[in-house]
Amino acid sequence: MHSVVGTRARFRPRPPAKEEATAVLHRSARPLLDRLPELADRVTALIEKHEPAYRAPAVDPVELRREVHQSLSYSVGSLIRPRELREDAHRCSRRIGAAGPARGLPLDAVLHAFRLGGGAVWQDLLEIASRQDPQNMRLLVHVAEDVWEFVDEHCTVVADAYRAAERELSWRRVNRLRLMTEALLQGRTRVADLPEVAAALGLPEQGRYAVAAVSGPGRTALRALADRSGPGTGRGPRPQHGPAPTSAVPLLWHPAPGGEGDEGTDFVIAPLDGSGLDGDAG
Repeated sequence: MHSVVGTRARFRPRPPAKEEATAVLHRSARPLLDRLPELADRVTALIEKHEPAYRAPAVDPVELRREVHQSLSYSVGSLIRPRELREDAHRCSRRIGAAGPARGLPLDAVLHAFRLGGGAVWQDLLEIASRQDPQNMRLLVHVAEDVWEFVDEHCTVVADAYRAAERELSWRRVNRLRLMTEALLQGRTRVADLPEVAAALGLPEQGRYAVAAVSGPGRTALRALADRSGPGTGRGPRPQHGPAPTSAVPLLWHPAPGGEGDEGTDFVIAPLDGSGLDGDAG
């Protein structure tokens, strides 16, 4: 049943105007391939102008331009040979999306960059088509929706890859903080590493701190209070760790490695007044 439906869709005749418009699209896209270096320069400039995130020191302008050129090459090529180049174009978009979180680029900025590129390609297609024949611009209207659906499709690919990479980075950060906290609690932290550990865990480097073991009934409720403390009030091995909202002292909550509910033992680290990691635990 599925194959029959697919066969009917494959051989469904296109409206004459759509067929002619597709031919115009192909004829307009081919010269655009020869103009890719110029187009890549223009799109890169547009991105840097309209997206401040791409002007950050972490973004290499040379790498950005190379990335734009590669993406445009696959995108324009896909307008001419969609079946042959579709997967290659998707792979390119996935790479760009996956690189976004590590470069500190917001997802909205990455998606906007793709749409800026799509808009530049569409404008060039219209320009080339009109030079070939003024009537071609009217015909291209019939494929405008297809072109922007292509852009939307790649934005979805980019967003999915970005979110997957973001989750991976978050997991790595959480695991790194967990290992730091365990080493600190077990006395395995090297003195030379204390400044880095203190900064990562949000604890003062100088002075004393207290460690409390939390177990038994109520442990889960106390952890939930710390979870609701909000961003910026403390750090810990999980993104939701933080100080209890009733305390002005930042608490580092380290959950038990195993055990659900009230099973196991959590540890809470609190710097004492004028204290830190280089003092004795109190």
